[in-house]
Amino acid sequence: MARTFVSNRRIWLSCSTAGAVALVWPGQGAASMASQVQELESVTVSATRTSDTIEGTPRTVTVITGEQVRERVSSGGIQGLLADVPGVSYARTGGLGGQLVMRGFNTNSGRSIMAIDGDRYRGRSTLEYNMIDPNTIERIEIIRGPASALYGSDAMNGVVNIVTRRAKADPDQPFQLAPKLRSVEWNSVNNMVGGRVELIGGGNGFDVLLGVNHRDAGDYSTPIGDALNSGFNSTGADLAVGFRPNADSRWELSGRYQRVVSKRAGGLGAAPGEPWLSVREDPIIERYMRLAYEGRNFGAWADSVDASIYVRDFDTDIYQRNSTSPAVTVYNHIKVYTPTVWGGHLTAMKQIGEHSLSYGGDFFNENFDGRVNSVQRYSNSTGALLANTGWRQMERGADQTNLGLFVNDNWHVSEKWTLSGSLRADIVDIRIGDTYPGESAKLTQAYEGKTRPRHYAVTGGLGAIYEFVPNWQLVGNLSRGFRAPSGMNLTISSIAGTQPTLPSPDLKPETNLTAEAGVRWYGNKGWARLSGYQSKYTDLITLNRVGTNLYQRQNIGRATIQGLELEGRTQVTRRWSVGVAAAYTHARNDSTGNPLPYVAPLTANASLRYDGAGWYGEGVIRAFKAKTHIDTSQERRTAGYGMVDLFFGLDMDRVLGNGWRDWKMLAGVENVFNQVGRNPTVAENLSYPNTLVGNPLVEPGRSVVLKLTGTY
Repeated sequence: MARTFVSNRRIWLSCSTAGAVALVWPGQGAASMASQVQELESVTVSATRTSDTIEGTPRTVTVITGEQVRERVSSGGIQGLLADVPGVSYARTGGLGGQLVMRGFNTNSGRSIMAIDGDRYRGRSTLEYNMIDPNTIERIEIIRGPASALYGSDAMNGVVNIVTRRAKADPDQPFQLAPKLRSVEWNSVNNMVGGRVELIGGGNGFDVLLGVNHRDAGDYSTPIGDALNSGFNSTGADLAVGFRPNADSRWELSGRYQRVVSKRAGGLGAAPGEPWLSVREDPIIERYMRLAYEGRNFGAWADSVDASIYVRDFDTDIYQRNSTSPAVTVYNHIKVYTPTVWGGHLTAMKQIGEHSLSYGGDFFNENFDGRVNSVQRYSNSTGALLANTGWRQMERGADQTNLGLFVNDNWHVSEKWTLSGSLRADIVDIRIGDTYPGESAKLTQAYEGKTRPRHYAVTGGLGAIYEFVPNWQLVGNLSRGFRAPSGMNLTISSIAGTQPTLPSPDLKPETNLTAEAGVRWYGNKGWARLSGYQSKYTDLITLNRVGTNLYQRQNIGRATIQGLELEGRTQVTRRWSVGVAAAYTHARNDSTGNPLPYVAPLTANASLRYDGAGWYGEGVIRAFKAKTHIDTSQERRTAGYGMVDLFFGLDMDRVLGNGWRDWKMLAGVENVFNQVGRNPTVAENLSYPNTLVGNPLVEPGRSVVLKLTGTY
């Protein structure tokens, strides 16, 4: 779903990040928020594709509000913000890039998905978060745990749904547009400067938001030296034009063009980093258009309907320099001018007595043409060119179509009981392309009879909420997820070209079964949730070493991931509030008995915040437990560490008058004590020492951050 209508139920919106207390409606300042501690009207969580709020769904859901996004003043993308959610970590690869790790699995593995306004984001499994300007975000909704019954293949570990902003214009006013400055920001750790300007307004039935954004950063510093090749540059433009022909419907045309240069100092596919390995995307270009509709009052069939259709395509140039050989330096230029993705969805909602029913379907078609590359080899002793391959195709193309239909029902049996059930059927149709010039005879033989795989899947979930005393809930879920290997999984021959990888035409779909149980508290002054889960995976797809510096995706058998997740926030006094988020994760390859690699065993953050009259101050502690339970063939132990951050915010009208009413100054010092931190989820190269900045990549050092932001 895109943006759903407001529910009548009243709860605190959940957030585990340091900067938020609750959802603040437009025009409500920090002083009002501090002095009026009460339950607030909540926005329905559209990621769950139901008409219920967090309180009314048994799924494990966290919402990051727009206020929190604005208060985040760090230099990178939104991954760092998401990493404050329990069960989610940020495996950094540079100043901007990196992957999320949700409940033990890296997003590069394809077991969790990102959506924009309810539509799946396809085409870049590790780079999609780099393409989002944080200043375009209205809120972020995170489902942890299987959501295949709602989103189909790949939603095995969770869903991140980014709801974008739109102009808050009165459709009955005369049409008018006004230029506005949304933000200006600076960060000392990498000398990042950035900002966003908008043309915003509407009237005569229209609402219009046009924006231009830019950020530029050099290599960031760490306590043990600079993270070379970690800078980035991001420039883009976006639009959201809405039209209301009547009070019950709204059409929206939205789009985005984004150009990003992202350098990798380490992490997945780039360890050990400089001076041995240099990787950068220069540039990644995304083009995206979407037409959406929302409507209400459809009689017996639906109370509300939302639908969309979209198209997205990418061009990416990847440049690599490999100096790991003492004799030869290899330069590789990869062109990934693909895929083009079409998709859309239709979701209807109907309240039938005590049943909150939703049903609908979605689809996407992804056309992957295959990549081309050119490789040059130079002698280290003479600098002479030894070989030049010219442009050549790297793998076959693939065309993939996914179609799914779902139904979900939340049955509010009584004031104490809510039962939930969901069911979905999916078809995944893949067509692998024909042979290409230079394809080896063995590879041609490997594809024989395997170029038209088709997969069918039925997934579902059952859940229950029991309010055993007022404001206290017991929650349980049992869900099945699945992941069909994509056309790119079957054909692609490398990860960013840095790990030579054989195609995998014999892959089977993998499935998981997850049981969750927890307890929740919602009070007048706060909320808390404790959840435990266990996921059993069958036919797990992993990238395995099959030779010296040679890999292949294979179904390895079975795996188990289990954990505990805690999050909450409460108002201690009228001015003071505290928050906490923590997660314990244990992951095992049941086929070998070894731990699954790059899993953070225990993470936590805690915050203490004071809200004054027009200003706030906050202290945050982020901590990682040492990683000692490891797969020694792929990783080494990491030390535990903690970092302290300090933040301050000020409503500018308090010092500069009413002309600055819509402005806020934000400042902070991150990693105050310049602590060395190596996130346990970040990949490394065991052939090189782990004392290098990029192996595994060290987190940024002490940083002063400043941001002036509009709150209109």
